Amino acid sequence: MKTVTLVKLKMKKIYKACLTFIGFLIILASLVGVLYLFYDKVIDPSNDIEVNGALSINYVDGKSFNSGKNKEMKFSISNSSEEVQYYNIVFLKVRGMGEYRILYNDSVVMSGNLETTDEVVTDSISIDALETKVYTLELANKGENVLKGLLNVRIQKGKMETFADVILKNNSASENPLTKVGTDIAVENEGLIKSSDDIGVSYYFRGNIPNNYVKINDLLWRIVRINGDGTIRLILNDTIKNTINYYNASELKSDFNDSSIYSYLNSWFEENLRNYIKYIANTRYCNDVSHDDAYTYLNYTRIVTNKIPTLNCLSNSITSKLGILSVDEVILAGATTDKNNNNYYLYNPNFTDSWFTMSGAKGSDSSLNLFMVDQYGKVRSDIVGSSYHTVRPVINLIKNTEVTGSGTLDDPYILKEE
Repeated sequence: MKTVTLVKLKMKKIYKACLTFIGFLIILASLVGVLYLFYDKVIDPSNDIEVNGALSINYVDGKSFNSGKNKEMKFSISNSSEEVQYYNIVFLKVRGMGEYRILYNDSVVMSGNLETTDEVVTDSISIDALETKVYTLELANKGENVLKGLLNVRIQKGKMETFADVILKNNSASENPLTKVGTDIAVENEGLIKSSDDIGVSYYFRGNIPNNYVKINDLLWRIVRINGDGTIRLILNDTIKNTINYYNASELKSDFNDSSIYSYLNSWFEENLRNYIKYIANTRYCNDVSHDDAYTYLNYTRIVTNKIPTLNCLSNSITSKLGILSVDEVILAGATTDKNNNNYYLYNPNFTDSWFTMSGAKGSDSSLNLFMVDQYGKVRSDIVGSSYHTVRPVINLIKNTEVTGSGTLDDPYILKEE
């Protein structure tokens, strides 16, 4: 009898142990399932909430955009750590054409252009310890088709030193130039001057600058300015060998994007910079050819009469990966309309001809004079755009460009290529 009782007790214990083990397996399976779902939520790039180390990103209105009209999207970033973190805002698989603005606390913190490409990356952004930032993304469709793509926040390990950072570190920016802009030529090294353009704080070089050289694909360039969006504007140190007219004599087209010179520059760009296209920003140029009904050009009044150049575009702006300088940029660099200047960085002793700007000076319904810079470094307004002269290409390097070198002629800045 005792034996039967002992067997029954053992069986009960085994039964309880089995139940306990089965319960444990059920709990473990449930936990694994929850962890899997959480894991999937964290790493799946299609999800709207992501956790990456110390940063949590909430894409409130989703990550994807696909619209034929303007669109607004909100997203937030939270830093749960006790240290400053860095990140980039990225647009992936962009198709179409448009513009973006990113606002924080109702202020535009960055803006730019979008066109068909696999990736557009903003400059590095910091977020303080235990801080949350809420952004609004405004998208404007500028093309005939829908503008679509993906919004993504990419974590950055430490702060990248951008080209703009390097320039500002190597040059002490001044609030005012040493000479009067528009009236006096700049023949000394006046350095980097703080100003503003349509996008934000800008810095331009003025005078005889020894450390604004950049080499790309064995071509030597000069830095004109840091644009308000952090891109870097460069002008070729030389001119393109062949002469070209701004517009054909049989057909006046004052808009740069429709001009003969633009078509020619595109061919030159494809031949010389095709392998560097990912470093070149699609950004704004000021194509000021505006005038009143009597063909008084606003540029002429501002530059020749009033002598007040500006980096703010007061007329038409175009968006492109390449262009040419405005007359305002030339004047700010150190030129004037009434004096030769062979001691500022835009002067090259090898030039034997005038070179174009994209700013109108004088004209009629059948002709247009462009402001041009002659071989003596002086700005002229008496040359018709249908005549053949030289051209100096201008490009803008993207915000996240990294460089080596010190910017001198013997040690120019060189891109760190991936």
